Amino acid sequence: MKRVGQTRIEWALLAVIAVVCAVLSFFQYRWTGELSRAEPALVRAGLSDQLHRLSQVFNEEVRENCTMLLPDAQEIRESGTAEAVRGRFELWVSTHDRNVFLRIAMATAEKGNLILYSIDGSGGIHPMQWPPDWEDLQTSMAARLKGLGRAPNTRPDSDLIQAPVFAGSGPELGWMIFEINEDYVRGRMLPQLVAEYLNPVDSDYDVSVSRAVPAGQVVFSTRRDHASVLAGADATSRLFLSQVVAPAGRARGRLSDEGGPSRWMIAVRHRAGSLDAAVASVRRRNFFASLILVGLLAVTAWALVQYTGRSRRLADMQFRFAAGVSHDLRTPLTAIRGAAFNLIEGVVNEPAAVTRYLRLILRNAEELTAMIENVLAFSTTLHSDKHARAQAITVGDMLEHAVEAMMPEINEARCRIEVNIASGLPAVEGDAVAMDLVFRNLIGNAVRHAAGGKWIGIFAAPFNDGVEVRVCDHGPGIPEAEQKRIFDPFYRGEQTQSRQVPGTGLGLSLVKNAIEGHKGTVDVTNSSGGGAQFTVRLPAFQQSS
Repeated sequence: MKRVGQTRIEWALLAVIAVVCAVLSFFQYRWTGELSRAEPALVRAGLSDQLHRLSQVFNEEVRENCTMLLPDAQEIRESGTAEAVRGRFELWVSTHDRNVFLRIAMATAEKGNLILYSIDGSGGIHPMQWPPDWEDLQTSMAARLKGLGRAPNTRPDSDLIQAPVFAGSGPELGWMIFEINEDYVRGRMLPQLVAEYLNPVDSDYDVSVSRAVPAGQVVFSTRRDHASVLAGADATSRLFLSQVVAPAGRARGRLSDEGGPSRWMIAVRHRAGSLDAAVASVRRRNFFASLILVGLLAVTAWALVQYTGRSRRLADMQFRFAAGVSHDLRTPLTAIRGAAFNLIEGVVNEPAAVTRYLRLILRNAEELTAMIENVLAFSTTLHSDKHARAQAITVGDMLEHAVEAMMPEINEARCRIEVNIASGLPAVEGDAVAMDLVFRNLIGNAVRHAAGGKWIGIFAAPFNDGVEVRVCDHGPGIPEAEQKRIFDPFYRGEQTQSRQVPGTGLGLSLVKNAIEGHKGTVDVTNSSGGGAQFTVRLPAFQQSS
């Protein structure tokens, strides 16, 4: 009853742990759900902030390059427009990368005509023809010089930036025209800025820069297929704003992007499709990871319960082993002491009685020796699975020796023994002492448990590349529920205990350990005619080359 109560407590504890694990999993899923609903907004806000900073830096860098090349009114009055522009160019080249602009030009009014000059890499100024794609700009500038129309501005699909040049509070003297070098922007400026502010290396985000006109035309992309990620983007920002002149900048054309339309748009999108999808995916992964952890916790708890139950059973078997050994040792010792006392005190004088008492002492001493050998052999198997005295063993001779050694017990139990050893059996490799102990244990087990059947059979025959030995009896057999446990150390079946069959519960455990140490197998079945049958299979001896 105590054991049943302990088992119930263990299973109740396991059920409580399982319920706690399930509750923890449920609350963790709810908590992660609440966090996942807030996380996309936080991440999206962070991305928008980073994109805004990137855009500010890019626009400011473009604006700074343009502003550096614009001469102010004093420079124009002191040295003239051309020299002022040349001086600005030399200063700009010394502090900035000239590759940011593909072309730099200056448009000025001369004798009522609008003349275009190009500025080469050394600062030289040379007349040039108006490029075909600059015609709209030429028309608006010419009209402006005649006092017609508004201040000229570039088209949103253009890479041109124009800035007026003033000599004072009067009208424009001309315009500086800058053409952005897309290859430079695509290959250097944007990658550096994206790496600094968005860190796309091994990132979960794709970044692309697209034109506003024509819509969706990609200028830059971190994707391998260079596709735009503007559709469904998690964050966007304006880039390359159309530059206009601030009212306070008439003394010197100061560029500003206030109120200017965006030519490009930079967009960021998670590679999962969206932040919501990415967060949901992470949530699922975390949930499955938590399930695995909770499952491991539950398995660990189950294993702990099983281990404690097994430890308790082992402790119980060890206790019963100690009690059984004490009882089994006391019985022959009592017989030996009583017989020796009768002989010494002269209670027994007749020669036949003396011989009978001496045989009693010898038989009980041999029984004590067998029990001690089993205990010592079991202790040896706990520390070593190797057989240092391995040699070629003739199975037939080994069985005959074991039968001869067990004949006193067989005769005392009045059992008939049948031995059938096939001829030409191959030798097996093993420890002769250990194998002798194996077969004596099997025969002794049959004698103790099959005395009612009065018959023991020992058969040896070839089996595959080895030898098969069967030890049979006509006893009561072994219940199927006990057949898997009879090889456990200290285990003794209910029938054995009820019939008070002597033994320590170590014999069959020693048999199994020794046979498996010899790379063989041992199993037990009930014979169809009644009784148990132990089958030992051993591999043949392999002659080393």
